[in-house]
Amino acid sequence: MDFFALLGTVISLYYLLKLADFVWFYFLRPSDGYKKYQRGPQSYALITGSTDGIGKSLAKDLYRKGFNVIVHGRDEKKLKATVDEIKALREDGIVESFIADVTSSSIDYADIAKRFDDLNITLLINNVGGTYLESKRFEEWSENDHLSVIRWNALFPTLLTRAFLPSLRKTSLSHPVLIVFNGSFSAEFAIPRIPLYTASKAFVHRLPSSLSADERFIAGQSNIEFMYLHTGSVQSNTITEPADFSRPTSDDYAAHIVKAFGSGREEVVPYIGHRIGLTIIHSLPSFILRGALKGEANKLFIMEAKKSKKE
Repeated sequence: MDFFALLGTVISLYYLLKLADFVWFYFLRPSDGYKKYQRGPQSYALITGSTDGIGKSLAKDLYRKGFNVIVHGRDEKKLKATVDEIKALREDGIVESFIADVTSSSIDYADIAKRFDDLNITLLINNVGGTYLESKRFEEWSENDHLSVIRWNALFPTLLTRAFLPSLRKTSLSHPVLIVFNGSFSAEFAIPRIPLYTASKAFVHRLPSSLSADERFIAGQSNIEFMYLHTGSVQSNTITEPADFSRPTSDDYAAHIVKAFGSGREEVVPYIGHRIGLTIIHSLPSFILRGALKGEANKLFIMEAKKSKKE
């Protein structure tokens, strides 16, 4: 076999394995991997940013599946309404909650963790994230606005995870624990008008794998797993365009996230439409990609302007 024939065989095998992995993950893999983190009736899932959108859908889905849940928000009235809505889904569950403004510099993370120290938390889902949408140049934003976006997307999940890790490590002595970070496609592309959001999400993209490597370097083997979610467009309070194959509803996307739990992967694209979209985006020439990203940025600001008019 000459060199080029061997090279062709190796390349063909590589893509066949990629295709087989794609088919396995999205069509053949069991959908109940979440049960790995559900040990008994007292297993808790903590989900940040869970009074709206993906976070709320995750809390409801996990609660239906038998987890007790801890929900988080920054508006007391909205948080109470969310707790009541989730409790109505089944009679034998427990719903806890806590309030924290993720853009604040004065959050007592240790106090939050201490509140729930005696609970059997097996899922910690860092879902909260977002940015301000205003037509300003980078330097026109105040220093506090810049810091708020960084706290919102990068510092809050980092410091909350840090506060809960000692307790989660104790829990992991008896059964697996999963710590999840919800990311964004924007972590991989330079989207105009939201530079600090994209940069903060890029930080979050690297954090789970780095934490996983550190955990295993120190502990050797560990029952704490880390996962990063590559998240594309999802219909929610922020993105109000109609749902389609490329844009699932929050409920549909949450179901795909839960299905990805227990896969043993540190990075996943939970939704097949996002996976296909991401592959296409990565194949685009840079000049076409820049134009597409500019169009996406414009749509975000148009939607925000329409939303503001309604309010």
